[in-house]
Amino acid sequence: MVTCPPHLRNLIEPLALDDLNCRVTVIADSDGRHHILFAQDGRTLQLELRGAIDCSALRVLTAAIPPAESISVRLRSIRRLADLAEHRKLRGALYPPDPRGSRLTRVLQALDGSLAGSTQRDIAIALFGQHRVDRDWRDPRDHLRDQVRRAINRGRALMTGGYLHLLQ
Repeated sequence: MVTCPPHLRNLIEPLALDDLNCRVTVIADSDGRHHILFAQDGRTLQLELRGAIDCSALRVLTAAIPPAESISVRLRSIRRLADLAEHRKLRGALYPPDPRGSRLTRVLQALDGSLAGSTQRDIAIALFGQHRVDRDWRDPRDHLRDQVRRAINRGRALMTGGYLHLLQ
């Protein structure tokens, strides 16, 4: 995004950063770019702006037709920025949970149990409940045991650097 040139300022509604109901952090690069990070309840929106900024009345422009390879990400960001301007906060409706969230929660819980010295059976009870463990733990196909082993192994892989792939 770019900041609005002075001759177009009366055409664009300003966004007063200090009037928002979320945390706002502004960082300036050495090459004249600014990064504005909006954060609230685990939701974030980051803008990269070129040009001088007025934090009391921010006015920004973006290309009407973004590059094809980034169109969905750009449109989602524009939708979130427009919603922030209207509602003054980062509303959860525009930030669906990551589909990997429940699986990663199980992985981290399994890793935590393993690091604490819990048995795989105890970890399975924590993950899946006593009833399911009583029913499936001795199944000759070992589906439940395999799930616990894979969760622990995935947790260890994340702990030893695999988490960096989540950040990309």
